[in-house]
Order: sequence, then C-alpha cells, then structure tokens
Amino acid sequence: MLSPRQAQFAFVPLVVTLMSGVMSFAMTALHSGFGPGLMHEWLRGWPVAFAVALPAAWVILPGVRTLLARATRACTESAPSRSAGRLG
Repeated sequence: MLSPRQAQFAFVPLVVTLMSGVMSFAMTALHSGFGPGLMHEWLRGWPVAFAVALPAAWVILPGVRTLLARATRACTESAPSRSAGRLG
C-alpha cells in the first residue's frame, strides 16, 4: 500500500504513461492505419512519446496548479448552498 506522499509522487508518471500510450496509439493508427505492423510501430513510438510527455508534465503541472488555485474560490459556510439535496 502506498502512503499519500508516495501516491502523490506516483500520480504524474502513471498518468503520463497511460496518456502517452493512448495518444501515441491514436496518432500511430491515424498515420499508419489499422493494418499489419500497427502494434510494432506503436510500441516503437510510445517510448518517445513518454520521454517527451514526462518532463513536459513536470514543468507544466506547477503552473496549472497555480492557475487553478487562482481560479478557484474557497467554499465558505456563509455562501448559499447550490446542492440538489443528497445527490448534489
């Protein structure tokens, strides 16, 4: 079991691994078509996509967090509730 701190460090590489795999597959399929050799081309291109995506995510993520923190307002008890009962 991971601690919350370990999970926080594992989050970006795990998401980048999955996203780079999905995106490299989509781009390879669009470029080469669904035919013989697709899997070979995809598996050849995936490490390149991962090698670009991981450092990019580490550089971009702090800015995105800062931007979202500025765009997010804190919930206060005095703010009117907009919930839909138990489901909201």
